[in-house]
Amino acid sequence: MLFMKTRPLSTAQGFSLLELLTVLVMLGVLAGVTAPAIGKILSGLDFRKQVGEIMAHFRAVRLQAVVDGREISLSLDEKTLVLSQGKDIREEKHLDISLESELIMDPEVIIFTPQSTVTPATILFSLGERSRTISLEPLTGLPVIH
Repeated sequence: MLFMKTRPLSTAQGFSLLELLTVLVMLGVLAGVTAPAIGKILSGLDFRKQVGEIMAHFRAVRLQAVVDGREISLSLDEKTLVLSQGKDIREEKHLDISLESELIMDPEVIIFTPQSTVTPATILFSLGERSRTISLEPLTGLPVIH
């Protein structure tokens, strides 16, 4: 009769301390390598969000001019768009963009018409090393990224 050796369940082996430490070190190295890449991705997403917000404001002003049937003059004061309709109506729209960012409009005053046209203009938005040029198409009044 052959006797089979069986291990008792109570002596089952687990992971050694060295194996656990090796896995923890590998996870630490992996986290150290991926953290900067994730930071760059999040920074890029924030920049795109800010560019999208600027474009949305220009589209909204164009639509407002068409709906109201009046010319709207738009100028920039720091990080605030100043809208003027005639001499009496003045409205300010604050842009939700970073304090470190820079926004330059050329020309300084842009006029949106009720016919959905606009003064040809270029808007330069920059944040750190990143920058985007947005132009306003004269015949459609729509912003376009270049």
